[in-house]
Amino acid sequence: MFAPIFDVRVYVSCAAMSCSNELVKKLQNLKSFRIHTGNINNFAELKLKRFKNSAEELSACLDLQFKKLDHTIEVGPKGTVLLSKCLQDVNYDRDDLKISLKVFLTGFEFAQITSAIDATLDQLKTGNIEQIIVSFPECDGDSDTADEKWMEGVVGLWKKIEELVNSGKVVSAGVADLQLNHLEKLYNAADVKPCVNHFNIEGCCVVPPELQAYAREHDIQLLTHNDPSPFPFKEVFAKVCEHRCDVQPCGFSPVWAARYTVWVQRRSIMASKGYILQFDAQK
Repeated sequence: MFAPIFDVRVYVSCAAMSCSNELVKKLQNLKSFRIHTGNINNFAELKLKRFKNSAEELSACLDLQFKKLDHTIEVGPKGTVLLSKCLQDVNYDRDDLKISLKVFLTGFEFAQITSAIDATLDQLKTGNIEQIIVSFPECDGDSDTADEKWMEGVVGLWKKIEELVNSGKVVSAGVADLQLNHLEKLYNAADVKPCVNHFNIEGCCVVPPELQAYAREHDIQLLTHNDPSPFPFKEVFAKVCEHRCDVQPCGFSPVWAARYTVWVQRRSIMASKGYILQFDAQK
């Protein structure tokens, strides 16, 4: 299982030496903390640049934000470091908005999903999310046994996601990068059917025709994306710190990452977009 390690001292000391000691001390006394980019649409440097994938975008965003880190940075009551306080440029009525959240998991732990949802709800000051997309961890091996075990993890986790939909906390749920055989197995096992398959076409240019046909037949929306799978947590942070410090990574493990987008419905306007990342202290 992918379990990269990250030392908060590396990140902060590389970015803003003037305020690093105070922030590091606060974070290292915690068992876990979150980094929230805030609305990255506020940064013209990011909006005007085309990125190869979302990991490159996140890396550039964090690099930019930590370079501007100053003494006013605070650690919130839930261990959240909000890097940009402006979450949305314009205020809209909640009924006019659609919130979509994609969660990148490092394990088949339902707590990672609920933690990501709760963090997003808390930051956006709302009670529910219109759509969640789950990016499952990689299959650990190429054998039929490994594939079967991986699929059991997917279905088991999905059954718990269904509870979120039934409770109204999440309106609809989808998946990321499931091939036809996996999507079919999940669909047949699910009571709440996946409404979306977020599919990466890098390397194949188009979604396989048989997957397209299955999606049409079962009313599953196929959306393409440029998110790497698995999400390269460790590489993102290594990129930010490259050539800027010489501290060995240790202490905290990235647990999950989530990206939310807030759309103004019927107007195709993205009101807000941001990343939230969870870190837990090593046991």
